[in-house]
Amino acid sequence: MADEQAQRGAGSGEARAGQLESDEAARNGEPAASLTVDPSVASLAANRRVESPAVPMPADSPDADTPAEAPEADAPLAADDDPPAPSGAETDVDREHAPTDAPPPSSPPPPRWQFWRRRPEKKRKKAPWWELPVLIAVAIAVAVLIKTFLIQPFYIPSESMEKTLHGCPGCSGDRVLVNKLIYDLRDPHPGDIVVFRAPANWDEEPTPRAPSNPFVKGVRWFGQLIGFVPPDEKDLIKRVIAVGGQTVQCCDRQGRVQVSDNGINGPWRSLDEPYIYQNTPWDSRNLPGHMQSGSADQRTFGPVTLPPGRLWVMGDHRGDSADSRFHCIEDSPTDHKCGTADTTVAESSVIGKAVVIAWPPSRWRTLGTPATFKHAADGALPAAGGALVMLPVLAVRRRRRRR
Repeated sequence: MADEQAQRGAGSGEARAGQLESDEAARNGEPAASLTVDPSVASLAANRRVESPAVPMPADSPDADTPAEAPEADAPLAADDDPPAPSGAETDVDREHAPTDAPPPSSPPPPRWQFWRRRPEKKRKKAPWWELPVLIAVAIAVAVLIKTFLIQPFYIPSESMEKTLHGCPGCSGDRVLVNKLIYDLRDPHPGDIVVFRAPANWDEEPTPRAPSNPFVKGVRWFGQLIGFVPPDEKDLIKRVIAVGGQTVQCCDRQGRVQVSDNGINGPWRSLDEPYIYQNTPWDSRNLPGHMQSGSADQRTFGPVTLPPGRLWVMGDHRGDSADSRFHCIEDSPTDHKCGTADTTVAESSVIGKAVVIAWPPSRWRTLGTPATFKHAADGALPAAGGALVMLPVLAVRRRRRRR
């Protein structure tokens, strides 16, 4: 028994000496030397752990709530236990499990908003050289198509329509827009202001001479296209007073123009024309077809019955307008009875109806139908409305026939 206790004391002393050497080496940062533990000492330490079981503490013990104290450092080490690695030292296990393909530490990202740095501008492709000429050609083609079929501007070089349309010398001549499509849908009505090609014998106004220089000619053509240059052909603008099938004469007891829908026997309808500017001289003793005075009367004429397809036109400036009345009196200076060949205008010569004054801006306005002609236009509305209603029906029927 004494020998066994002596062996236990010796083994415990050796283990404590080895532990002290290991702790001293750890403090100095030196690796601890490998310790050789006697197997008998290791077995004695294991028997001690088995023979001394843990004793539970009573619930009312003052030390029950306190954690158990750590075992003292004089406990013998097992043979397989390694000494603790010094702090800051890299062990073989860390080296083994360290990732080999870890990326190097990256620099901090730049600030989100950097106003002083501009984004690189994208290089814009230059337009091909032919783009501008093509656009100009397309614009001219569209203008020509519109001018030919829909709307055409006209310059008023004459004062014959004063003051409805300005064209007097020294004033700003009006530019009007002419609707060329309207007379494809209906015939001209009394009261319409129309642009037409002058008949051959209406040569009182000289025809402009076209320039010979090609450049000037091109500029003139473009000016005519937009309505700022008078046209080369002799185009006139007047107001329609009577149409084919009607009879026209002047004057009643107040010197007004009269129109009949039923021939020379009437009934006659006198026109109220407040738009007239500087009317022609008139002798109240003269009656249509019965001239009592000389040729000084420039207002009395007729009666004249218009054949179908012909128009009786007069300017609003009656004192300075080479119109149907003027040519009638010139044709029959004694009795002022005239025919229709040289005094009327063919409907086929009409270019279109003037609908608006486009220039200058101070005179922008539409050119409507005076109230004295309203009844004639109203009578034609049902026919025009019926034609518009029938057009889709005729188109559908024609389509079915093609199938």
